[in-house]
Amino acid sequence: MAARPFRRGDRVILIHEPARPDAADPADADAATGSDAASGALTAPVYVLVHGLGMGHEYWGDLVDQLARTGRVLALDLPGFGDSPKPRTVPSIAESAELLVAMLRSEGLRRPVLVGHSSGAQVVAEAAARHPDLVDRVVLIAPAVNPRERTLLQQAARFAQDVAVIDPTALEVGAQAYLESGLGWTIANLRPMLAHRMELVLPTVRADTLVIRGADDRVVPQYWAEAVASLVPNAGFAEIADRGHEATGRHDGPLHQLIAGHARGESVGRTLAVHERRAALSTSLGGGTGARIGWILRDYAFGFRRRLVQLTARRPPARWRHGDPTLPDVVLAPGVHEHWSFLIPLADALNGAGHRITIVHGLGMNRLPVAETSRRLQSALARVAPPAGGRVIVAHSKGGLIAKHLLADLERGTGPSGADGRRLLGVRGAVTLATPYAGSARARWFLDPSMRAFLPTDATILELQRSASVNARIVSIFGTLDAHVTEGSALPGATNVIVPAAGHFRLTASPAAHRAAVEGVAAIAALGA
Repeated sequence: MAARPFRRGDRVILIHEPARPDAADPADADAATGSDAASGALTAPVYVLVHGLGMGHEYWGDLVDQLARTGRVLALDLPGFGDSPKPRTVPSIAESAELLVAMLRSEGLRRPVLVGHSSGAQVVAEAAARHPDLVDRVVLIAPAVNPRERTLLQQAARFAQDVAVIDPTALEVGAQAYLESGLGWTIANLRPMLAHRMELVLPTVRADTLVIRGADDRVVPQYWAEAVASLVPNAGFAEIADRGHEATGRHDGPLHQLIAGHARGESVGRTLAVHERRAALSTSLGGGTGARIGWILRDYAFGFRRRLVQLTARRPPARWRHGDPTLPDVVLAPGVHEHWSFLIPLADALNGAGHRITIVHGLGMNRLPVAETSRRLQSALARVAPPAGGRVIVAHSKGGLIAKHLLADLERGTGPSGADGRRLLGVRGAVTLATPYAGSARARWFLDPSMRAFLPTDATILELQRSASVNARIVSIFGTLDAHVTEGSALPGATNVIVPAAGHFRLTASPAAHRAAVEGVAAIAALGA
């Protein structure tokens, strides 16, 4: 297989591209068809294969030839690996991603399918996140690194365990690759691999993504692979039986079919259920018992500090009155024992994205029943004509229940404004954070009636569950750990978004939650009135 170099300074990527076979397998040929974004013409995909730590293009083995039946294949040697010369310094994952992107542009590739294995998956994810205009399909095979085992010793132990289930051919090829690259160079490249925070990158990947794991992989446990699929907004998950971390090593199984199917837009991986995603993220990012207790304590400390702010907050910032008039105004609906100042970090993020922020005064600490507060909010909003872009309620905790009650009233015409409610209020939907849509069993720990109203058996909770027709206009955002809402905030029929953040209160200050809220408001605005 001939190779051609791509060079930036002393960093060289060697590109190995096999010739396309003359006779293609008909089944694979069907899988090859895609469409060019500009012309709409059918075209074969271009697969760019990015190897993992210590490996090179040869590690992909038969997969190269199998994928070559369906499209072009570019199997790379990253700097210092395979046949590529070693540069003076070790590149970070971000630098490797930028080098990869520069190579793609140099080759004139449009919308290639990026396939990364192990640390190569880190490079691919970073490239896709940084340059969404260049990539719209990604395959992450055995993606590194499990956040709970981000040390040299832990990774070495896992690789040793994986040797017991590795395919002999893959073991031979891998051992030869390690010898050629040199132990020192491999260890030096392990440091940026361990330093990279994949969990922070994945939520910003907009490409359609397929996560593949060998079912016997000791390096990438199932919970972490599922967490990767959960963090990417558009991702499917697939496992290959009887494979370890070397899922690419032998190809009598479905690996090439999964990749080729994903390249043409098939749903080849399954979508994880909400409870699977939450469990995977909680296990991967929540830590052990001690870490969880620490998160809970920090969450309460954050909530206490925000409540101290409430004591001194008098007027909303003047900047909140300004924004893009074509965008919907955001109406804040805080949780119980909260008022608007509790949501200042979230409101600042939304205002920074161009939204004007509306505060409704007179709700106190939001201790009144949900229905009463909903109707007070409706009456207040009806006094001021809605802007051209309409309004979207952004709510925390109990505020989400109030928002859903308001939407149900508007749909049925049972609110204070009757059948004219939709026109007078202009509320298009709601974005909610950490809302107990199914109630919270832990409400029984409190004597305060405003807290016990969250019991799963509460009449208002049950009534809101029956009002399912408005769920399509709700974006429910929640994190990996919520000590108050252990039942979760997933809402059937709504857009449910899990973000890599822990805590019931701290979620309101999470940058990931802020991004999700901005995107959620945009999604609701796109639904129209």
